[in-house]
Amino acid sequence: MSDRLLSSSRLRHAVAMLVLGLVAVTPSAFAAGRYYNDSGSIQTHHPNWMSWVPDSTSLAALSLPGTHDTMAYQSYGGSLTQTQSLALRKQLDAGIRALDIRCRHIADSFTIHHGVVYLHVNFDDVLRTSIQFLNANPSETLVMRVKKEHTEENVTRSFAATYEAYRNNPAYQPYLWTGRHVPTLREVRGKIVILDDFAGGTYGIPWGGLDLQDDWTVSSIFDIAGKWDKVRGHLTRTNTGSPSTLFVNFLSGASAFAHPFTVAGGGMGVRGVNDYAIDHLVAGQVQRAGILFMDFPGAGLIDAILALNFRLLSSTTWLPADFEVIFRNTAYTVGGNAEQRWHGIRNFLHNAAPGRSWHVLALKRSWGAWISHQGNFYQSDAMDDYTHIAYLTRSVTSVVGRSYLTDYVSGQVRSLSGNAAERAVTLHGRLSARFPFQRWSVVVKQAPGGLSNWAYSDYGRGAHLSSGDFTYAVQGHSASDGVYLHEHSNHEGNLIRLDGNVASLVGWGFNDMLSSITILGPYQTTMCEHQDYTGRCFSTSQSVGDVNAMPGGSWHDKVTSVVVTRTGLR
Repeated sequence: MSDRLLSSSRLRHAVAMLVLGLVAVTPSAFAAGRYYNDSGSIQTHHPNWMSWVPDSTSLAALSLPGTHDTMAYQSYGGSLTQTQSLALRKQLDAGIRALDIRCRHIADSFTIHHGVVYLHVNFDDVLRTSIQFLNANPSETLVMRVKKEHTEENVTRSFAATYEAYRNNPAYQPYLWTGRHVPTLREVRGKIVILDDFAGGTYGIPWGGLDLQDDWTVSSIFDIAGKWDKVRGHLTRTNTGSPSTLFVNFLSGASAFAHPFTVAGGGMGVRGVNDYAIDHLVAGQVQRAGILFMDFPGAGLIDAILALNFRLLSSTTWLPADFEVIFRNTAYTVGGNAEQRWHGIRNFLHNAAPGRSWHVLALKRSWGAWISHQGNFYQSDAMDDYTHIAYLTRSVTSVVGRSYLTDYVSGQVRSLSGNAAERAVTLHGRLSARFPFQRWSVVVKQAPGGLSNWAYSDYGRGAHLSSGDFTYAVQGHSASDGVYLHEHSNHEGNLIRLDGNVASLVGWGFNDMLSSITILGPYQTTMCEHQDYTGRCFSTSQSVGDVNAMPGGSWHDKVTSVVVTRTGLR
């Protein structure tokens, strides 16, 4: 069970939060459905995820989760012809944006089939549901493959002419995009983009012009790995292919000896294609996936595909709410000990949302943490006694020397008491009072410790030590801009922060103590030997590891007054 105490708004401000991990939580039943779902509901929800994708984004740049034989969500023809478990609206609400619609031309209208099997829905049903969804979520666009399926019966016109009749229907016409090129989102928000897979004219993007993998025959369960090899190969081509080309990749496959649910989900000790795919995506092997048509996709697999679209955002952009669900669901994919889980989460984050200062924790059983962050914060469900945490900070910069910090923390932990969470709160408070010019995160782990039970990001400068049954990890980050004076060389020892002139360091308790300087942000400083900026002086706008290297001779323990000038804006 976890409890968070927020000290201020999370929106772009520093936030301190207490995160407790004192009671092991039984893993959710969702763990089994991370890549495969045969239920009528699903534990993910992204009805308007395209709202945060820039208007200028090409459809070809997106990673789109799609469903193969989208409307085959009931077993009218048995397990060989059922490919989905969710009705269309539930698929769309979950984040699916690419639809595979197979139309039989009968009596000058379209019924929806999977091969010879009528799925008890018609093209009107598909269009009405899609339009209702778009009206509720006008930021979205749907990509719909329209394919001629099975035999014609009792028709007086061509398949294309019947499609044109649907397109010209006033109820549908405003929503059916008529372009033939690969559009930007600005062009097609609130509309359906047709992938035209039928003869008799061009009514959308031609199916034959796509870069396609649809080798659907999987002769037996022992050929599933071979099918995955083809999917993986096409993912590689998509990654390195032309940014203007629309890539389509079918994860689906079937035969009399390997039905769709088995190819997707596996069985008899054999992994399914969906299982291979989610591991590949979460491991950071893919940056652009194109359109992926899948059978029985689980929440984690849908989210692993959607996660790639965060790469389209600026690294300074606040990550939208969809990322919280995506983090929680994809965390089920990582396994192993804490260090392996840490690597797995870290690889996923740096691939999905690069260019940010990510901090990652993987913790098992009894622990407590007080975390300061300046951006998004995410915590997974508990699984196999592990909890995964990720958060963002403005930077990973710390100005407190590692040796000085370790000595300080070592002196503090001797007087700590209580459980892991209580110790984390107390130690965080002391660090923040002693070094208020930067942020601190503190994790306390009760025995047993070691990398098999916890792992964390060690950025900048931190301290890691044990005392009794407790192990402490302290991390400093997000140091404020300013000029820092250090007692010893190489930015070690006692320190003070200045952001304005000081005529005498006597009152600061730092007279004749300077040996090194850290400058963060647009500052320049002049250091003088005597009070009131007199005597010998030197100036610098860069950090200095040893002031004796500055012009004018020996400077160790000689500075008494300081001029600080701000030279610009951060």
